Amino acid sequence: MKRLLPLLICLFPHAAWAEAPAVETITPQERAQLLDRAKSLKDEAGRIKTAAQEKRKEADTACWKKTLVSACLNEAKRESIDRNAEARKLEIEANKIEREVRERDRTTKRARQAEEAPKKQAATERKIAKAKEQDAAQQQQREEKAADREKSAEKGSARARVQARQREEKLEARRKKEEKAEQKALEWEKKDKRRAEERARQLERAQQQDK
Repeated sequence: MKRLLPLLICLFPHAAWAEAPAVETITPQERAQLLDRAKSLKDEAGRIKTAAQEKRKEADTACWKKTLVSACLNEAKRESIDRNAEARKLEIEANKIEREVRERDRTTKRARQAEEAPKKQAATERKIAKAKEQDAAQQQQREEKAADREKSAEKGSARARVQARQREEKLEARRKKEEKAEQKALEWEKKDKRRAEERARQLERAQQQDK
């Protein structure tokens, strides 16, 4: 039966994840407090280990001066093991706190990204709209100037009319180029929107998996 347990865990990992509680976000104050607590536990564990090591060395020397040397050494060894086990418990607790901080950091980051995503999308849309307005205004100015040049060309000589047609052709080529650029901008806008939607879906899936 014990051999089957790892296999069952591998076969049903999603069920185990589904039962895991949702990880909460963390404030800077909570983060500092938890990390201070973890550091204190590790410092205490270090002091316990150092004291146990020093006491073991002293006992190893002192036991040889006693009649029951083996019993004395065994007692010193058991005491050293107990003290190191106590220190290990403190280190395990400190590591658990640090893991909690890392998990809550990730949750906080994902929550912040999810909150900022609509704002970034709105800013991008405003930027695109403003660029379109500027392009439209510039296009109108160019068309008005082109119309004025055309009228002047009609009043001039045949050469002027030829030059006017040439300018018009250049203007038309430029307009097509601008239309192509505008079409490309629209395509980028659609791609940005799809990427934003995909990021939103990824965030949603990540939050569901964390739950």
